Amino acid sequence: MNIARMYTIALGSFGYTEDEARFLYLVAAHSGYFTCQQFLRFIDGKPGKRSLSFVRKLVEQGHASARPYLRNGKVYHVFARNLYEAIGKDNVRFRRKHSTEYIRTRLAALDFILGRLDWKFLESESEKVRLFTEQLGIDKKYLPSKRYAGAVHERHTDRYFVDKFPMYLLPNPVSPPVVSFSFVDPGLESLDSFKTHLQAYLPLFFQLQSVRFHYIATRETHHNRAKELFMGHFDRHWNPDSPEGLVDFFCLRKRIEGGEAGKLSTADLIVHADAKLKFNHSGIGDLYQKWRSGQLSFDQVRKEYQALRRPETVTFIFSPVNGQVALFERHPRTLVKPARKSAGPQRFTGDFTPSVTLAET
Repeated sequence: MNIARMYTIALGSFGYTEDEARFLYLVAAHSGYFTCQQFLRFIDGKPGKRSLSFVRKLVEQGHASARPYLRNGKVYHVFARNLYEAIGKDNVRFRRKHSTEYIRTRLAALDFILGRLDWKFLESESEKVRLFTEQLGIDKKYLPSKRYAGAVHERHTDRYFVDKFPMYLLPNPVSPPVVSFSFVDPGLESLDSFKTHLQAYLPLFFQLQSVRFHYIATRETHHNRAKELFMGHFDRHWNPDSPEGLVDFFCLRKRIEGGEAGKLSTADLIVHADAKLKFNHSGIGDLYQKWRSGQLSFDQVRKEYQALRRPETVTFIFSPVNGQVALFERHPRTLVKPARKSAGPQRFTGDFTPSVTLAET
């Protein structure tokens, strides 16, 4: 991870060493919260004077606060505006006070990043938006967003990638660049948040040639269910005969264009609206027109669709992290095992005709 020298110099002006400045930049850009254990991991050091001197400087200068947790542990919150201003990040939400669940999420995210310091992580909203809209040519409407009401009546602001989960580019230079996405599970009891996260990102995923996704968690509790849920979306998307698939979309589109929108159920209209986003591809539009005019049968549509499907490949990776769980759980069951890629299909090449039985993956 390349950190601009101007930023480490700026942070060093507050009295922090080079290592401390680099770590502070990492925390301010990706987390807002950290523990001494994470600082020691970053500098490859042992508990003692260096970590104590670092957190003492932070607290005494009013740059961070310490919050006690179990086993006499502490979580440090870097909140000082002048510190964030020094690195051009004075508007990030990390400066605010947050719930314990949010803190656990940010600590787990920081653990994930600390294990991948050689990779290029995308830090800001503007950097992410530029990558997808300018480099990859994807319309903003496909990006995950949240609308915030403004102070003036009927004014609003759309913000993108508000979850701030780790996102990085593969180190090998490829064109177009391949982005790795993630979701951080800090120890949730259900997959509801994960489902919501996927719904926000699926329109973007369906515009990409390749999707790599990390499920970051401190234990395996939801790993298999999360993988099935994730891969299931693409199974249905690739299969033209699945509910909400290409065949359904063509039939619904034909009815709407034929003036039958009033005869459709609300559910059908929602399916059609979602499908318009998923299948917004010039090649699919041409395929529809050929089918509509009788030039192609549905069997021919299925075959031609194979070359048009997006994404072409999908990878689900379970990425366990420490997550500093000992600070939050009286009987922690920390999972520290190597990350594993999904055993599911990497590339979909079957024709998905009704006569084909899908192999179990």
